[in-house]
Amino acid sequence: MMMNRASLVLGTAQLGGNYGIANVALNRSVQQSNELLQYALSSGIGYLDTAPGYGDSESMIGDCLEGAEPRSRPQIVTKLPSVQRLGLHTEEARRRLVTSSVRSSLNRLKCAALDVCLLHDPLDMSYQDGEILRMLQELKQQQLIRRIGVSVYDAEDTQLFLSMEGLDSIQIPLNVWDQRWIANGMLERLARKGTELFVRSVYLQGLLLMAPEQLPAGLKQAEQPLLELISFSKETGIPVKELCFLYVRDLPGVSGIVIGCETVEQVRENLRMMALPPLSRAVRQKLGESFTDIPAEIIDPRRWN
Repeated sequence: MMMNRASLVLGTAQLGGNYGIANVALNRSVQQSNELLQYALSSGIGYLDTAPGYGDSESMIGDCLEGAEPRSRPQIVTKLPSVQRLGLHTEEARRRLVTSSVRSSLNRLKCAALDVCLLHDPLDMSYQDGEILRMLQELKQQQLIRRIGVSVYDAEDTQLFLSMEGLDSIQIPLNVWDQRWIANGMLERLARKGTELFVRSVYLQGLLLMAPEQLPAGLKQAEQPLLELISFSKETGIPVKELCFLYVRDLPGVSGIVIGCETVEQVRENLRMMALPPLSRAVRQKLGESFTDIPAEIIDPRRWN
């Protein structure tokens, strides 16, 4: 039986959205977000995943964790916004940006060091001949960051990640339909390297949980694989959500599964699934073989119309 070593990572993009126009809505949203974070804290969630681009998410986490016992405090994964996109002309300007972004995250999160700082833009890995990573390494030496990594979209980004020294963590999209990292051997290579590996997009932004008749016009070609997944779920008696979740949870080398939640009930449901026994070898194998040729137009949300 497989060891379940993965942690649940609470994705917080939903917490930091632009809250309603009326004060009542604002207060309710903030209160709900705080309740969600408090529940995550009390239930022993391993990590929180955030970013400066997720509205007020970092500040909310900082406020919530301020008085927390160091031992019960989840690790925080945050991001460095894209540097190359800004086209800053001097090394000094870029260094100022990187340093101020990290320090601003530290202030908002009210912590002495970032547990994990990921490049939000994989192009920053090679930008200016790896300059941004060298700057993060310096901040790591100053003990402002504990682990450095990158959030990627494509196999090419992962290839580059594997070729570079001094990177600790990576976040990839992976699910029962998107098995590129398994097929190309990258998952195995990341595991062998001992990389801290976070997997997002477990439900492919909710597409895997949709009813076929609800599909938007631009995603009609997802209907057939969706029907196959539903039929396989009925055949095994395992809900689609559990099939998707457990398939990823027990892949070798996965450190954490990033799942965005908006309610305490959703967090509770994810914790319940974390405790479930592994899928049988036959079910895993059938899942792995059934969806090997899903077109990129379906598995890459950036291509959705």
